[in-house]
Amino acid sequence: MDSEIVKSSIAHIHRADAAKKLLDLFYPVHYVVGMKVEDTLRTNDLLNRHQVAVLWIIRSEGTNGISMRRKNIENALTGWYETSSSAISKAVRALAKPPLSLVTIQEHPQSAREKLVTLTPAGEKFLLQMTNNGVLLCSWYLSAMERFPEEMDVCLYIFSKVNAIFESLIDQERGESLKHINTNEMMLRHPLTSTFLTRSYSLEEIPRIPREYAALMQLNAFFPIHYTAGNRLEIALRRGANLSRQQVIILWIISAEGHNGMSMPRKAIEKALRDWLEITSSSVSKAIRSLTVAPNNILTIVERPESGREKLVCLTEEGRAFADDMFQNGIQFLDKVIENLSSEEIDMVLHVFERTSEIFGGYPGPFRDEKEV
Repeated sequence: MDSEIVKSSIAHIHRADAAKKLLDLFYPVHYVVGMKVEDTLRTNDLLNRHQVAVLWIIRSEGTNGISMRRKNIENALTGWYETSSSAISKAVRALAKPPLSLVTIQEHPQSAREKLVTLTPAGEKFLLQMTNNGVLLCSWYLSAMERFPEEMDVCLYIFSKVNAIFESLIDQERGESLKHINTNEMMLRHPLTSTFLTRSYSLEEIPRIPREYAALMQLNAFFPIHYTAGNRLEIALRRGANLSRQQVIILWIISAEGHNGMSMPRKAIEKALRDWLEITSSSVSKAIRSLTVAPNNILTIVERPESGREKLVCLTEEGRAFADDMFQNGIQFLDKVIENLSSEEIDMVLHVFERTSEIFGGYPGPFRDEKEV
């Protein structure tokens, strides 16, 4: 590894500033990149986001990648989507019925009170198509990791390690690990996985990943970054505030993408939340309006100066203070992530997250594998 090329490519960040910088970069990776990955996995938009998540969690955490207790699926997805168990059950039932018929729902062999969701042969074929599409996306993404020859390997190491740290923190909070380790050969894991939480690795120590495995490994890493890590960070942002997930995202999107972090066209907010959460415009409007009245008084809605027909959503003075407190909660949580990283790894994490945002700025998708599977 040419250390001079690497040093000129990866900026150094002081540890005290790292959590704030990581929070700023988590928004585009969690939402913008995460949603593009989801859209790729939807395979010609045949599935909604709930159904994509059901299939992908079975693949990632189910027994042999083909079956999983329904209650475990529901527990995971109700947390991610802030929706009811009945809504998730509806998504699962739709997967089981024609024309999809991708799963079966049967009594669990060890408990008549529990249900087991299992991929059908058609479901396994469909999931393979989803995977192939995701691999095409990740091949494009990793091919752009070319600032220095080992940038792809640094990327795979960093995403895998950050996921391991988040999973460890979540397990500590729960007091146990609920994650099922899938031994399916397709579920590639980074070769340093078993030591992520016990030691740090320098740039020179990161192994070179065989290129034929790299895209699938990256695809497996994107899922928990978007769902597990991103959702846990949202929970941290909501700490101490009586806000819904929709309301938190509204404040985050204004701060991240709005003019001076203070205002944003209502249409842009509505479009993002409709796409990301698959909710109606009226639901988004209701969430926005709820932030404009007591006891919140966080937002105000005004006419855009250049167009009286369009509305601008703005943070109030109280809203700016509220958002600052909200993001401070996120920084405090991410400090726990930073504690598990060496100074060199901190620089690598921020480099990889920033590069990921840059690369997806030129996203040419959707990616579709047209070969028969």
